[in-house]
Amino acid sequence: MSTVIHIERLPSSTGNLIALSAAAIVVGCVAAAVGLPAIYCLIALSILVIFAAVALRQPTLTLSAAIWCLGLFPFSWGLKSGVFPKLFGDEVLLVLYLAVFPFFYFFRRRVWRPGFGSFYLVLAVFLFAQCVSFIPMEHDLIALRNFIETCVLGPLLAVLVLQEASNADAETIGTAIVWLSAVIAALSILERIVLRNPIMEHQLDITYISPQLAQITNGVYRPYVSFFHPSEAGTFMGLGFPFVLRKVARERSAIYATVLLLVAAGLFINATRGVWVGVAAACVLIMPNALLFMAVAVPAAAVSAIIGYMALKDTPFLLRIMDVDHLLSRFVSWQLALNIFSDHPFIGVGHMQFKQVYLHYVQDLSSVANFDIAKVYVVDNLYLTVLAEHGAIGLLGVLGLFIFVFVALGRSRKRLLAAGLSHNASFVRAAQSALAVFAVTGCFADLNLFTKATKFLFILVGLGFAMSTPPGAAHEFEPPVR
Repeated sequence: MSTVIHIERLPSSTGNLIALSAAAIVVGCVAAAVGLPAIYCLIALSILVIFAAVALRQPTLTLSAAIWCLGLFPFSWGLKSGVFPKLFGDEVLLVLYLAVFPFFYFFRRRVWRPGFGSFYLVLAVFLFAQCVSFIPMEHDLIALRNFIETCVLGPLLAVLVLQEASNADAETIGTAIVWLSAVIAALSILERIVLRNPIMEHQLDITYISPQLAQITNGVYRPYVSFFHPSEAGTFMGLGFPFVLRKVARERSAIYATVLLLVAAGLFINATRGVWVGVAAACVLIMPNALLFMAVAVPAAAVSAIIGYMALKDTPFLLRIMDVDHLLSRFVSWQLALNIFSDHPFIGVGHMQFKQVYLHYVQDLSSVANFDIAKVYVVDNLYLTVLAEHGAIGLLGVLGLFIFVFVALGRSRKRLLAAGLSHNASFVRAAQSALAVFAVTGCFADLNLFTKATKFLFILVGLGFAMSTPPGAAHEFEPPVR
């Protein structure tokens, strides 16, 4: 007589609960033995896991929130841990996304979109060309931190957004950019009315041109909003302006027409002349009949400028616009940058080192204009800054990146139009126009040192490439993957 023994297995849910409880006990014991660092690591890991779960299921919402955080979170607020690098609040969501992003593809929860190897190679060459400027430099924590935020994080964000936007709704992200530009414009107008910025009023180590200081110097107060400098606020709005124009052209609604007027008013109140020129260049690029538009717009703008000058010539706003000394001071700083480049032609003097060395190249320039030559901190020109600080190698890297992206997006747009995908083509044109705004505005400001605006540019470029081909199609710069 045989005896059958039945062994009952525990339910899977009970087994999982026991396993998780045992793991929690082990982790708790290890954390108690190690101390606070282990606790911090566990907290960070928990945040990463939660963020990864949200980003995996809601990439559109996550990318939109990260872009809004970049634009609206005050530039100086961050986590001071005493360990480099400092983590700034405006980039927290982007850094978290970069941390979890590789695992989406490693565990095949996302499909890597092929066909952009040429773009990645150009980004790598750009990064290398900027890195060589650190060879002659002494250790400079601020310069290194700025370099990581712009030249390192920027390309990484371009790759991140390109791949993730391909799995998300890029049109919704574009709409988020439109409304972000509107909010920044509204805050700029509000700040100009109340003449206060509580964020800047509490800055101790950053020069704040307050309303009182602007009045003493017979200048005009320019809104900072959440940015390091009013010019960066204007640049950020300028980069979003082509997307606002696109939305108005496609939707043809009163709401978005109002948004367009609001952003235009914000740009005017911001009073960054270089951004005006950059936005004008982008508008010409977008216009279908650019030459006809120019034939009408240029004479009208000239007449309007003459009338405006006659009516407002004694106001602080127009005095700043027509400030000859300010213009001459730029010529002086540009000449100094060229003098530095002549002595350091290949790799420059190092990232953000212009202000450390330029006084060695001053001869008798202070009498040219009414300004203090000892208080020149920047070149006020992206290309000359790169030339002086990164040398010819760095400038070739920047120009190569700009030219490649502009040409690649232009070709993609033509291919999309030929395929009848006008929706994608208009989005690509907006990203291409944003690059034009940045490139032209760079002739009048050191945009490569503006952390928020530079990261925003790379994000927009990534969005443009994401929309440059329909999902599943091969990109024209590389053959299909076999």
